[in-house]
Order: sequence, then C-alpha cells, then structure tokens
Amino acid sequence: MSSDLELLITARSTVLAALAAGAGRPDYTIDGQSVSYGSLVDRLARLNGAIAALEGPVELDTEGTT
Repeated sequence: MSSDLELLITARSTVLAALAAGAGRPDYTIDGQSVSYGSLVDRLARLNGAIAALEGPVELDTEGTT
C-alpha cells in the first residue's frame, strides 16, 4: 500500500504531464475529458502544498501566556 506522500507525488506527476502535453494550449480535451489550464495550475499548487506539509518541518504559531 502506498503512503499518502507517494500518492500525492504520483498525482503531481500526472498533473505535470498533463500540463506538458497541453503546452501552448490553455484549454484542451483529452479522451473526451475537457481540461482547463488554470485548474491544472491550481491543482498543482494544492498538491505542492500538501506534499510540502507532509515532507517538511511544521511551523506552528503559538501565543505565550505570562
């Protein structure tokens, strides 16, 4: 079974491949599925954020009391 991180990285690779396949064509259709360049870029940003959250150190904002 794949980890969450592995699944996210695979999903990111799929989105990157779709972006590369549609280079120069912001909106296109693949196998009957319409794809918007903007939505792919948004999905890529969300995937990158999720991957960073799973990979890297976590920064927490805290408030101290005296």
